[in-house]
Amino acid sequence: MPLVDVIVPGPWWNALTYETDSPLAPGARVRVPVGRSVRVGFVLCPAQTEPQKNIRHIIDTLDETCALNAGLWELALWMGRTFLCGVGLALQTICPPSFLKGEPVPPAPAESSVARTRAHPAPLATLGHPCLSEPSTFREVQCFNPWDGERRTFYLNQLEKEGRTLILFPEANAAKAFFMSLPASLRSEALLWPSTGGKKLWDAWCAARTGEVRIIAAPPGGVFAPVRADRIIVEDEANPAYIFQRPPRVPSRSLAGKRASLLGAELVLGGRIPSARTFLRTKPSCEILPERKNLIFADVHRSLKGEERGVEGTLPLTVSLLERTRETLAGGRHVLWLLDRRGEAAEVFCAECGHAVRCPRCGGTMRSEEAGRSLRCVRCGAREPLPSRCPDCQGELWSGRRPGLEALASIAGRLIHGSSALLYEGKALKLGAPSLVLGTRGALALCDGLDVGLAAWLDLDAELRKSGYGTRFQTFSMVWESCWRGCVPGAEGRTVLVQSRRRGLEWRELLMKGWGRFWERELALRAELDIPPFGLMVQIDLPARLPSSRPPERRAALGRPAVPEESAGHFPEAPSEDREALSRLLEDEGLFVMDPGEPGAPLWVNAPSTGAVTRVLSPRFSIARSRSDFPSITVWTE
Repeated sequence: MPLVDVIVPGPWWNALTYETDSPLAPGARVRVPVGRSVRVGFVLCPAQTEPQKNIRHIIDTLDETCALNAGLWELALWMGRTFLCGVGLALQTICPPSFLKGEPVPPAPAESSVARTRAHPAPLATLGHPCLSEPSTFREVQCFNPWDGERRTFYLNQLEKEGRTLILFPEANAAKAFFMSLPASLRSEALLWPSTGGKKLWDAWCAARTGEVRIIAAPPGGVFAPVRADRIIVEDEANPAYIFQRPPRVPSRSLAGKRASLLGAELVLGGRIPSARTFLRTKPSCEILPERKNLIFADVHRSLKGEERGVEGTLPLTVSLLERTRETLAGGRHVLWLLDRRGEAAEVFCAECGHAVRCPRCGGTMRSEEAGRSLRCVRCGAREPLPSRCPDCQGELWSGRRPGLEALASIAGRLIHGSSALLYEGKALKLGAPSLVLGTRGALALCDGLDVGLAAWLDLDAELRKSGYGTRFQTFSMVWESCWRGCVPGAEGRTVLVQSRRRGLEWRELLMKGWGRFWERELALRAELDIPPFGLMVQIDLPARLPSSRPPERRAALGRPAVPEESAGHFPEAPSEDREALSRLLEDEGLFVMDPGEPGAPLWVNAPSTGAVTRVLSPRFSIARSRSDFPSITVWTE
């Protein structure tokens, strides 16, 4: 009987080999036995191994042909290989739960004459094949303009054209706002892609597959909509919100570009600023610059020291900040104070022995929230109650370091009289009278609906101190966004105030000369260090515990992985290795490995490509391992 390799959606990288009565098309769904359960898998290709004993048989065939249309099957293969997440996890991310459970899908419409001329590439036969060939009809269009209204007009003109359009936004609220603002003639042909799962997602997925809608407005997850798009628009393409927050941490902006190339569609990239890779490839020019009078840099050495009881450290509040805040509020406009530190304090420690509270899950720093009643890990987001006693000295007195937004709200209430000081936590605020709003970068979304006259960055130096090669870009883009978001040409401008311990001359020059000058300097530095977009940075978050051995009887029951060296009856057990051993293996491949040395911190690998990293990590993603034992891999490309 013919043998086929089947990918079962999940975090493992290896395929399983099964018998079948007849040849099956790559991408077809099948029901297969996995251990003592039955799972829905996807046919990958004819088996790449020699026939073996005790091969299990496919239970049922659900599809005659590839079940994923519109280039999604090819996207899953590319995604699994390029971002080191495996095809199984890529499929689990791309497909809605109902589809993965074997739910019948409505037939996709026949390809139009235009689509047939685009010569879609055949599905990959194996994971080792080189990158798919791209249809020659693919082309790229750009719209980098700081004025939101002008970009919106450009996108509307794109939607008026014939063909199907998928337009992506970095935030669900932005996608909804754009959809609700569409003219009635376009909205009748459009669909707002849901940001959650369940029945809404399944209904939207089926509507996109059958071609019931011509336009789809979507948050980042909408990049997987099964629509055979003629154009894909990516708004604010440099926004880091396009990177999925849960594994696999893949940038949907990159996936959108790949989908456009697979479909031979037009790719439209827009935003206030281009990404590193886009600037490196096409060298767009920055033609609109902020007015010098609207940019103010305040020296925090000449400031008041805002203090909060129970929290060590101060928040510098310059005289210029306080005066301009009062003037703006008195003029009838709102004010934003921006500080990228949530909670009451950025770190909690024992006041008697100095022991710092660490996250029990990942070892990260725990910040104080809700006036000290709870703690939240700044790395993984885990919530924990504040311990009643210190585990080291049994002391009962806790303190905090580095005041956060909750402490800032208390301080602002004492200094700004006559106006309310409100915390923005991602939910809609109903503001009547001019108000002072405190928040992180996400608070800039309020500029879309409020008249914000002053946006003040209270601690720009703290943004620049954050670890990561992209820190300078994130800092620049945040300040650049605050200059323009929600503004209208010809209207009263917004003042942007930046507090810094430095003179700010470099940042003033970069902001006044635009993102073109910024990227020229930044990319010159990155080229010397061979970091993205010139090389790859691979982040490896190791599991909190070492892999545990699986009983032989359970290993034998799982099935048969498609690897030639596998002996009959069970999976090979992957070695239990600590981070030092893994670092040595990576270095033996000629890779540069960086270990921060902090509890729970990831390993960082600087690599020209993912090939060597794949060779080292592949044994650690065998289906024989439990889910909790798998490392989490993030490939940073720009």
